[in-house]
Formats: sequence, C-alpha cells, structure tokens
Amino acid sequence: MSEPFDNEVRGIVVGWDASEGAKIALDWAADSALRQGLHLTVLHCLDVYWGPGLSAVDPAGDFATAEGVAAPARSSTAGSSILRAGMERAKTVLGEGRVSGVHAFGTPAGQLVEASRQADYVVTGSRGRGRVLSGLLGSTSYAVTAHAHCPAIVVRTATEDGARPPHPGPDSRVLVGIDGSPESAKALEQAADIASRSRAPLHVVAVARVTTPELETYFDPQEKGRRDRQARERTQEWLDEARRILEVTQPALSVRYEVLSGSPGHTLADLGFDAGLVVVGSRGRGGFSGLLLGSVSHTIIHEALCPVMIVH
Repeated sequence: MSEPFDNEVRGIVVGWDASEGAKIALDWAADSALRQGLHLTVLHCLDVYWGPGLSAVDPAGDFATAEGVAAPARSSTAGSSILRAGMERAKTVLGEGRVSGVHAFGTPAGQLVEASRQADYVVTGSRGRGRVLSGLLGSTSYAVTAHAHCPAIVVRTATEDGARPPHPGPDSRVLVGIDGSPESAKALEQAADIASRSRAPLHVVAVARVTTPELETYFDPQEKGRRDRQARERTQEWLDEARRILEVTQPALSVRYEVLSGSPGHTLADLGFDAGLVVVGSRGRGGFSGLLLGSVSHTIIHEALCPVMIVH
C-alpha cells in the first residue's frame, strides 16, 4: 500500500526517470507550471524490491544499504542523482523557488496515483501517437490516467516529425468534449480554467451519436431520421447548458461552441490536431460505471496528436 506524501507534493506533479520521454514530459509540465502560475513537483520512483536483510532507506539524502548488497545501492545512488538532474532541468524554466523533488519507493504508477491526491494535475509521458501506434501508450501512463485522484495529462513523447508537444495559448486553443454527464461538467470547468490561465480560446464540442452506416439496415429511413434528430437536439441542449454556465463563470473567455456528428472519441481526437490540449471526462454517458476509463477517453488518449487531460 502506498504511503501518503504529506505536504511534499503540490501543484503539477510529473513522473521523472531521465528517459527521453520523461524529458519531454517534464519540459511540458515545467512550461505549463510557468504559464499557469503553479508549483512543479518532480517525482522519481525507485521500483526496487526490498527483501529481508536490506537496511532502511532515507529518501531525503544518501542511501544506506546492507553489507554486500550492491545492486540496490547502485539503484538508490543513481536515483538521488536522477532526481537532482530533473529538478535542475525544471529550474531552468521555473527558477529556484517553484520546483521541488520527491523520491518514492514502489511502482511508478502507484506512487504517481498516490501523489495525485495532493496535486492540481499529474503529468506522464507516453510512447507513440496516432492509431497505428495506439498500443504504445505504456502501462504507467494508462494506469495513472485511469486511477488518478486529480486531472491526469498524457503528453505524447514520440511523433512522426519530432515536434515538441504543443501548449494551450493565444494561438492554440483548449478543446473540451461534453456530453451532459457529471464527468463532462468537471471537464468543462477544468478546460475553462486552463484556457483562462493560459489566455487561450476555448472550443466546446458536443458530438451527436447518429446512426452509423453499419446500423442503418436495422432502421427504416423514417425511424433513422427520428433517432438522429433526437440525438442532435439532445446534443444541442448540452451545448446550450455549457454556454449558460460559462457566461456566468468565465464571461471574459473567448469560446466557440460546436455540435458535430459521429463517433465522439475519433471525432474529438481528429479535431484536436491543432489544439494545445484536449480535455474530456473519464467516463461519459456511454460508459459503464465499472470501467475506469470510458471508450471516448480511452480512444482520445491513444489517438490525439496533442496532450490530453482526463478529468475524473
């Protein structure tokens, strides 16, 4: 069972292991902390098995080891220098006072999930992007995204053109998908807050699930038209409610509202090709309560070209 982090964690938490993917995720998290006025916590996890005969570990300083146990000693010493390297890298963006570091012992996913209890956001990197590379998300990123107690952001770390992942800003919008569910209401609130902090325009999209070509044969044209019309009307109601909320909570925000038709996951992922961030709830109206991630959020984190935030 994970131990609580007490007051060691705050602001944006980013997982760090000095890999190339972690460097991209850390750089993105540090720049986000700068843009949004937040603190950055760099978390390095030592996934080491400590069996009988191994001495205690002090994560705050140098690491004690049992006599003759060389491998854990090397791992621990390396961990200390790795964390310092990550903190120094982040400080080049944020300065001395807005970066802290934490050592953790256990699985990276488990420790990041525990840290997320005290974080504003938790950031992880991933491998690959797009539908061809959709199997390369990585177990840590997926587990953190599914279990985090705060909004979780997945930053793509392998691209076809080698470009750095984008950020929300005046020329790069925040895209949020809504479906009238409680999770999408939370996603709308988070997306509007980030857009405001980043001075980015907000694009609110509701996707109507109309009858697909595969299902058309099951309905006569009149029934198909009726079902599709009801789907679009219901989707428009979600958008109208979002407009009413934002006119009160974010009256100065530049917002575009749009109703689209199709598969919500694929539609939002494709629409985010030039966005700075896509935000969705963890499960929407089409999900099952027993699932940690709904089909829409699952599709978007695997297919979107930009960073994706999942809000629980």
